[in-house]
Amino acid sequence: MKISNKVLWLLLMLVILLTNGMSSFGLRVLSGWGLPADIKFPYLTIWYTAGFACIGIPMLLRGVRGDAKSAGWSALMAALSIAGQVAMANALNSGLPGNVVFPVTIGGSILVVAVAGRLFFSEKMHPLSWTGIAIGFVAVILLGVS
Repeated sequence: MKISNKVLWLLLMLVILLTNGMSSFGLRVLSGWGLPADIKFPYLTIWYTAGFACIGIPMLLRGVRGDAKSAGWSALMAALSIAGQVAMANALNSGLPGNVVFPVTIGGSILVVAVAGRLFFSEKMHPLSWTGIAIGFVAVILLGVS
């Protein structure tokens, strides 16, 4: 039975939705349980190794070969992602509440993607989209001062 591209896309989006925030939530659990701060490195190593396998194994099975440019960009994005996760773990371990750390992390990502899309790819955004981002930004500020 062959899966249509639309069904495959929906299944992959479901997997992304269910797994994307799990490593971040795990950082909150580690912090909430009062585990030592140095546990974050083995924890993140497991998550990133699993992610690498989820990408690498299908590439190997399909015979997909990347080039040096793709590998370089992938390595840069992975390094930035790991740095963000470590910063988030440090913020949680310092006592900042999760209801401040997570919105800042997620809201910051949305803002960076929106601005980068506009600057580097000339993406157009509807004024309502910018309004939504601005409201989210204000919400993060309000969470931080509450």
